[in-house]
Amino acid sequence: MMCTLGVFGIIEFGQLSEIFVCIYMILFAFLLFSYELVWWTNNAKLNKNLRVNFGFMYGIRGRAAYLIFAAFLVIGLKADVRAAFLRYLTGGCYLGTGVIMLFLHYSKPDLLGVYEASTAGFGHDDINSPV
Repeated sequence: MMCTLGVFGIIEFGQLSEIFVCIYMILFAFLLFSYELVWWTNNAKLNKNLRVNFGFMYGIRGRAAYLIFAAFLVIGLKADVRAAFLRYLTGGCYLGTGVIMLFLHYSKPDLLGVYEASTAGFGHDDINSPV
């Protein structure tokens, strides 16, 4: 949804500042997609690159903060976008997910205690291999 909103924003806006915000939204959506892809495909090279450059995504608090930040980026998009419902739906989903993750992390730490980040590509054989 965030990527679609970014593309709609690029198509509709003429101001350079709004286009940059939309490009950031597309990049942030791609980052979240890449992180989720690591969980489903066990891609070792992608996992190494993400862990080195975006290690905050591998913890509950870091990912929750990322989602909350992305939600405010989406909600703060210029109000005259044609798909306003998509802006609020995307921002609401991201914000709600981030807040719920933080709430569970601090109120029910035992519930999230079994969470383990993906370790694909970090076996003993390839720790010293280049990324």
